[in-house]
Amino acid sequence: MIHNETIVAQVTCPGKSSVGILRISGTQSKTVAMELLGRVPLARFATYSKFLDVNSNVLDQGISLWFPAPHSFTGEDVLELQGHGSPLIMDLLIKRILSIKNVRLAKPGEFSERAFLNNKLDLIQAESIDDLINAETESSIYASLHSLQGHFSLFITELMNLIIKFRVYIESNIDFSEEDINLNIEDIVDSKFNKLNNQFLKIKKIVVEGKLLREGKKIVIAGPPNVGKSSLLNILSSSNRAIVTNIPGTTRDLLYEHISINGITCELIDTAGLRDTENLVENIGVIRAWEMIKQSDHILFVIDATIKLSEQKKICDEFIHNLSKINIPITFVLNKSDLIKNKCNFEKIVGLKCISVSAKTGIGIDILRQNIIQIEKCNSRESIFIARRRHIHQIDLAYNEFLVAKKQWKLFKNIECLADSLNIIHRFLGEITGKYTSTDLLNNIFSNFCIGK
Repeated sequence: MIHNETIVAQVTCPGKSSVGILRISGTQSKTVAMELLGRVPLARFATYSKFLDVNSNVLDQGISLWFPAPHSFTGEDVLELQGHGSPLIMDLLIKRILSIKNVRLAKPGEFSERAFLNNKLDLIQAESIDDLINAETESSIYASLHSLQGHFSLFITELMNLIIKFRVYIESNIDFSEEDINLNIEDIVDSKFNKLNNQFLKIKKIVVEGKLLREGKKIVIAGPPNVGKSSLLNILSSSNRAIVTNIPGTTRDLLYEHISINGITCELIDTAGLRDTENLVENIGVIRAWEMIKQSDHILFVIDATIKLSEQKKICDEFIHNLSKINIPITFVLNKSDLIKNKCNFEKIVGLKCISVSAKTGIGIDILRQNIIQIEKCNSRESIFIARRRHIHQIDLAYNEFLVAKKQWKLFKNIECLADSLNIIHRFLGEITGKYTSTDLLNNIFSNFCIGK
């Protein structure tokens, strides 16, 4: 796709630095090179250059790089200027470039958008650039790189290829009447359904892990009132985020705090104490606590170490019973170990392994952190990719349509309806990589990028 307008933006962060980089992309890039440098640099070589104003006075000097189309990031003619990182120099250079006809400032993400539109990368790869820039842990960096290198796109493409082969087979038989559908066709369709289902489930599992890696695992701190949940949030997050008192029911709403434990991003969520209460406001907090517990990836269930062992067991059993149908890892935490004599790192509550801590003194907190790391490492997978909510939504739409198509086929054996459903599934998946896109979708995605990307 050829754009009439050439765009320019500073690639490096605004502010004083040793080096400042400008990127120019579009049909006027060669004109910019001639007017600022006096010549077009040798392609793909670093060239020492003087950057000139309209009167041929030197504004700055540095390195120029020339990437002729289509062998550039955007697929267009691209010129990059590496000068001194003075904000004033950068501003003067940009003003000089904007004085050239048909050159304007780039919008956020416009370089990446042009790269996508010129088939230099797909939509997943374009989004992974933004994810890589905003990555906060080593794991998310590697996952973003996997997506940028096209590994995630390959999974989606493999699924789409199965859909395409299925569509070709179905549409080649579309002229047959329903009476002509024989057992052989039914067997082949059933076999293709099974292959698609397995591939869908594989990808759904991968994208859930990728979403958790991007947004952080939800770790909910739950338990009865006045057991030290808020104190545990504060010490794990090294902050005073939660109000702490000795009055039961102090926390009545959800409190969120993002932390990183040895490169693992987590979202800690403090909840209201779980108990029956006639207080309307507190009861709403308890309801919200249970809702968040059931949506969590890991639960730290806190118990008061000073109460009787039989009472501890009863509280734990009741909580386990309430979550019997949900498979969520639970770490039982015996808090207030500083108030009892026999304190150690691990305790047993009639068969349940607990970690004994003191949120007040910090005893056992390092052990708890290591336990969290161990659980998350056990749950992690190799070759995880960064997955956005948009990706998950499209895969869910495609899979739900697949399940409907499978059900309808079993009931009616209608090839035309099956062909329509496969076309819809194909379109849903195509919107992930950008095979099918809308202007609104592109604007929404690229508007969140940096100006120079």
